[in-house]
Amino acid sequence: MPVIIYIVLAVYIVAVNFYGILMLKFQKQDREFGDEENSSVSDAKLLFTAVLGAATGIFTFMFIFRYRLKSLLFMVLLPVIAALNVYIAVLAFTGNFMFF
Repeated sequence: MPVIIYIVLAVYIVAVNFYGILMLKFQKQDREFGDEENSSVSDAKLLFTAVLGAATGIFTFMFIFRYRLKSLLFMVLLPVIAALNVYIAVLAFTGNFMFF
């Protein structure tokens, strides 16, 4: 496989994690200022971004920002999704994108 595919995959992983971290930060800011009902970042969007590959970044920065730590949904689902994301990334990098 060409090296460019691996570079594109690595850039995608970094970009989606950065996007997920920003979404978490904006959601925290909206909730701190009491603008919960007009928040542009919902929990569903955050979980969808985690499924797309940002679960490790979101889960890590939940502890750094000290936000959503009491949410059982996030504390259980994000590590499971992160494990799946890491598994798929390892398969992609070592298996030449042949998943089956």
